[in-house]
Amino acid sequence: MNQRLIRALLGTLLTVGIAAIAVPAVAYQKGDILLRAGAAGVFPTGESDNIPTFPAGSKVEADDAWSLGLTFAYMITDNVGIEVLGAYPFKHDIKATGTISQLGTVGEAKQLPPTVSLQYYFDTDTKFTPYVGAGINYTYFFSEDTKGALNGLDLDLDSSWGLAGQAGVDYELENNWLLNAAVWYIDIDTNAKVTGVPSFDVEIDPWVFMVGVGKKF
Repeated sequence: MNQRLIRALLGTLLTVGIAAIAVPAVAYQKGDILLRAGAAGVFPTGESDNIPTFPAGSKVEADDAWSLGLTFAYMITDNVGIEVLGAYPFKHDIKATGTISQLGTVGEAKQLPPTVSLQYYFDTDTKFTPYVGAGINYTYFFSEDTKGALNGLDLDLDSSWGLAGQAGVDYELENNWLLNAAVWYIDIDTNAKVTGVPSFDVEIDPWVFMVGVGKKF
């Protein structure tokens, strides 16, 4: 993803958060349930180690992917909540990079990245409620397949456990409806196995952006 766009989105969230925490007031209350849904994009920042038995500098990386994102949050106190991030499966192309970049797309895989976060919601006297969070991610890969120059070989990607950080903001509408924007950075690493090639590690480490609507119950 364009680094300028990433910086702009993060800057917007930070600016809104700083502006909204000036004067205290209660935005949410203990026992509130927040459901959110929207367009979610996963933008990997990492790549694989050098692929064994391939020419030096041969690597692969996961391409960007979009899907439907869903979150469920429960307020433990007026300011602290627990959130679960889910999604309809993301489908990523796997592209060759480095000295084998000319091979283009060499595979594809689907993944589900459920993430549980402990969140802190800032009190504001505006319709904006910024929040931050940190938690644990589990990413499950499935429907792995090879394409192009590697077509016909078996591909397997191990599941991943890692830490996740989050920032977001809600904007209050009428009748407990919300507009929401959120960003996560997630530590996702997997071990790849391809027929005839020793296994190798792949760092995915994506930024995840979601923009959508929500409802407070």
